[in-house]
Amino acid sequence: MKLNPRLPHLLLFALMAVYAAYFSWYTINRHNTLNSYAADLSLIDQPMWNTAIGPGGFMELTWGDHQQPRLAEHFEPILVPLSFLFYLWDDVRLLLVVQSLALALGALPVFWLARDRLAVGPISPPAAEWAGLIFAAAYLLYPHLQAANIADFHADPFIVAPLLFALWYGLRRRWGWFWLWALIAMLTKETLPTLTAMLGLWLLLHAWQTRREQPPRPAVLHGLGLIAVSTTWFLAATFLIVAPLARQYFGTPGPIYLANRYPGNAAPLALLADPARWRYLLGLLAAAGFLPLLAPELLLLGLPVLAANMFSSFAGQYSGEQHYSAPLVAAFIAAAIFGLRRLLAHLPPRRITGQMLSHTALFAASLWLLGWSLGYHTLHGWTPLSIRTESYTTTPTAAALPGLLARLPADAVVSASAGLHPHIAHRRVAYIFPTLANADFALVDVTDVPGSHPNDVRAKLLAMLADGWQLVATGPGLLLAQHTGAPTAGPLPDSFFDFARAAGPPAITADVSFNSGQLTLLGYDVLDDPDDGVIFRFYWQAAGPLPDDLRLWPLVFDDTGQLLANPAQVPMIAAVWYPPARWQPTEIIVTKTLPQMLPATFHLGLAVGPGEASLSDPAARWSIASHAGGWAQLASFRRQGSFLTRLAPTPTFLPLRPAQAQFGPAIRLTGFYFQPDAVSPGGELPLLLRWQASAPPAADYTVFIHLLNAAGERVAQTDAFPAWLGLQPTSRWPVNQPLLDRHTLPLPASLPPGVYTLQMGLYQAQSLERLPLTAGGDTLELGQITVK
Repeated sequence: MKLNPRLPHLLLFALMAVYAAYFSWYTINRHNTLNSYAADLSLIDQPMWNTAIGPGGFMELTWGDHQQPRLAEHFEPILVPLSFLFYLWDDVRLLLVVQSLALALGALPVFWLARDRLAVGPISPPAAEWAGLIFAAAYLLYPHLQAANIADFHADPFIVAPLLFALWYGLRRRWGWFWLWALIAMLTKETLPTLTAMLGLWLLLHAWQTRREQPPRPAVLHGLGLIAVSTTWFLAATFLIVAPLARQYFGTPGPIYLANRYPGNAAPLALLADPARWRYLLGLLAAAGFLPLLAPELLLLGLPVLAANMFSSFAGQYSGEQHYSAPLVAAFIAAAIFGLRRLLAHLPPRRITGQMLSHTALFAASLWLLGWSLGYHTLHGWTPLSIRTESYTTTPTAAALPGLLARLPADAVVSASAGLHPHIAHRRVAYIFPTLANADFALVDVTDVPGSHPNDVRAKLLAMLADGWQLVATGPGLLLAQHTGAPTAGPLPDSFFDFARAAGPPAITADVSFNSGQLTLLGYDVLDDPDDGVIFRFYWQAAGPLPDDLRLWPLVFDDTGQLLANPAQVPMIAAVWYPPARWQPTEIIVTKTLPQMLPATFHLGLAVGPGEASLSDPAARWSIASHAGGWAQLASFRRQGSFLTRLAPTPTFLPLRPAQAQFGPAIRLTGFYFQPDAVSPGGELPLLLRWQASAPPAADYTVFIHLLNAAGERVAQTDAFPAWLGLQPTSRWPVNQPLLDRHTLPLPASLPPGVYTLQMGLYQAQSLERLPLTAGGDTLELGQITVK
């Protein structure tokens, strides 16, 4: 059966349509479920709206408590013509659709480039077209491209298709179209003409390489011209437009991103020692099957952006999870095409055997590319083909929001929390709560006010309602208030607290009973976002009334027993607004931690007790059946790249050195851990000890840690009770159960480099009498450390 020769083109447009439709739906759903934010959406949307149809000035937005031009942060001329699309649909969601269409469009020049460049030697044009379809699919599957959709809306992704079109038209020497697309690419953002300058430089290189096939002069002239125009535009836009406005509005010596992300004291080699930066580069190559390595000169197209991302102090730039990498996809996919062409060019030229071999090689290389593309996408992409795709469901809070938005007058000045701000930003002035300034209305999702402490948010809102702000409407976790001068009378309605009530069961079941069943943990969820951090969501049920001062303590700790966040300082929002004393036995309550960036391995525990003293004092905590110390470890976690794996509870993953040191009649040291060569003067040395008591110790003993120099002189010491997520006095140790004990030895800043000996022992604080070792003496030598 003969295939329709237009089939590759039809499939190409089908792939482009599917990409545009899927990511339009996906990002709109993400927005509708309150997962878009001011910084990445409405602070770009608002100045566009003000420019086209709003009452504000050119690219005017609300920044803090005042109005200023977006040009003080970035100069993005491409946004001006796009802003007039609001005449078609006056809604921020239009931008999400347009961005998806713009990224999908890039598949067309990818197809053209591959079709033209791979029809080399005996390879037939139809075969090259099918290979072009594979390259277009690989482009659309690129996680670094799709990440731009997930990062709300930015100008950067709009350079991808124009840059690829300019490359294609430049290769065909259709200079009018070449300049049109190159100019569009330059107008995306003030920093991105550096990419078109690199395109001009590549044209010069390509003209030299192909000088025997076609006259180099036109390509040289246009390449030089593009370098000159791009460089001029970059310097003018960056240092004559953005920099003066940045000095005026931000007080920085130049563009704010240069001041914040490229500090002058950063050591480039130290930055490149970070494995995460090389994993990022490896991911860019892997998504294209490493074919770009065969044509590294094409990577010149993305070199400025690649260097900016690799050397940035902001991890989002080299995570591959945000919009910063989208322009690089154009360079890497183009390099992959040219790399495969270079490989095929080395095959035998004879028509019969050469054609068979060439077609076989093209087919194999296309499968190789598709395999790598699908494989990498499966791990890191954002479609249903990927195992890490996030799903967004409509919460009661999101469902209630449209009703509150309908009560806002179109011309009102509104202050909204960051997750709600994109829904109200089509107005000249729109503050981000907690900034109020001269706002008429405040619309706040109390569960999501980034950068503000939950206690401060609650205190501010309650003070507002008591002093001139009248409650207009509420939803689950939502407050809409108007500044009328009259206070709000009465408590918040009970429906407001529905945000703290479970809408479904936990993903991970548990049955941890506190204080003989007075409070039960039913289970928990783990919400992982490599960019924003890990969130734990706990499901509780009370059997009856709970004390007024009951505290819930999520204990997230590292392998050394160090809490990674103090739960007293970062409380769970639901417990702040709806404290346990108000919980009813008929309801299941959900409390959620704030996002935390956590290390590669960490552990999750939980404690409950009255008052803040119960955080550090196990004696003050509520008891838990089968768990000593008043806390329960729920799980351990290990991260590998973007994937977080939940493991069985393990106190630590560190390899403790075995020991058998008997102190007195009842206490035995069975293991310890410290890093002998990772310390420096002025630093700290974490030390883990593992104990076991064969009988209840008669007293509370203090652990001493001494550091001795070569002359046997003590140069550092620490004395403390045993502790692991709270004090563990020896008199309360359970019998025949291993207990971990964490200590930190501070080192003097004046400590000379050298080799030192680490010793430890136990003594009774009242008498200072040391507990003897049954093997003799009262001090155990643990080993030596090297101070560098």
